[in-house]
Amino acid sequence: MKKENIIGILIYLLVFAVAIIYGFTVLQTHYAHSGIKTVFLYAVYIIVSVLIGVFASGLLNELGHLLGAKTGGYRIMSWCLFYFTIYLNKDGKHKAKFANFDGLTGETKIVPNYEKKENPNPYPYLLYGTVFNVAWIAACIFLFFTFKDNKGFDSDIGYAFLTCAVIASLVLVYNIIPTKLDSTTDGYRLSQIKGDVVGFNDRLAAENAGEILTVNVKKEEETSKKPAKFIPESALNEVCALLAEKKYDEAFSLLNEIDEHQKECSSRVMFETKSQHIFAYIMSKDKKEIDEYYENEVSFSMRRDLANESTMPVIRTYILTAGLLDGSQSEVMLALKKVVRAYKNVPANRRHNELVLFNEALDKVIEAHPKWEELPNYKLYE
Repeated sequence: MKKENIIGILIYLLVFAVAIIYGFTVLQTHYAHSGIKTVFLYAVYIIVSVLIGVFASGLLNELGHLLGAKTGGYRIMSWCLFYFTIYLNKDGKHKAKFANFDGLTGETKIVPNYEKKENPNPYPYLLYGTVFNVAWIAACIFLFFTFKDNKGFDSDIGYAFLTCAVIASLVLVYNIIPTKLDSTTDGYRLSQIKGDVVGFNDRLAAENAGEILTVNVKKEEETSKKPAKFIPESALNEVCALLAEKKYDEAFSLLNEIDEHQKECSSRVMFETKSQHIFAYIMSKDKKEIDEYYENEVSFSMRRDLANESTMPVIRTYILTAGLLDGSQSEVMLALKKVVRAYKNVPANRRHNELVLFNEALDKVIEAHPKWEELPNYKLYE
């Protein structure tokens, strides 16, 4: 089991333990003095308090990211809170949609805006959410002590604020852990900087930039002083372009290089790296080699994860494995039903290559299964 998975499990166990202890000590004692006299209504009151706490903590965290990014000299590419996302389209206009996110309660995607600031500073972006949540926790505790000694419903208000403080504290602990978890946290982002702000900004640019923004990923004054830093996210973009050009040997070489830098990579980057390796292997090798590779190198857990993911690089890999290696029409169709939404979420600078690669993968499945008549309906067009 990976280190981040172990730490993630420990964090969730901590959350569960705190919830149990808090419920059977503080809340059980409070119930005797509450203005709410039935167990059912008290349970509803606790659930509502928890939901308010989660929402408030998530909102403050993402507002902190938003303000911190503006302060630090970045352009906001998208801002997401519990799937509701405001983003910049290719024309530079703000649009809204519901989309997945890489975070606990939301995600703010940014790129360095060198036109606004020569050396964008990521620290406000990564720290303001924590500062806002600490202020919220302090305010909740103050309000708790203001209301807690009163009787009836005034007491309930005080304990609702205490519950919000507990929830915010747990979110804060999760967010400041400086290691990879099942979502990207501010603590992990801070650990990536390691004094190299330019390299971190290059990583953000490679991860989030599209055609609407020209980003100087390698600044002349920096590259003249030292070799360009290897950026896994940028390398994945290059892998996509190499695969579209059918330069498979170069793609394999670059994917292996990303593997060598896996300590610097999020679990999302490493998952896409493995997915791209599988895709390149199926597209470039003969059937015997592919069968042996799939049997020996692609674990059942990886196959399950491929089926559950909803991004274009993974979908095109999965229709190859499901269609060519497993021969499952139903699994191919389930993956294809996610394509339109997934394609809309592809960064603009990768969109053409992803379209080419998806259509090539689909053609390969169509060729192997000409009787699966619905498949041609899912071809993508620009």
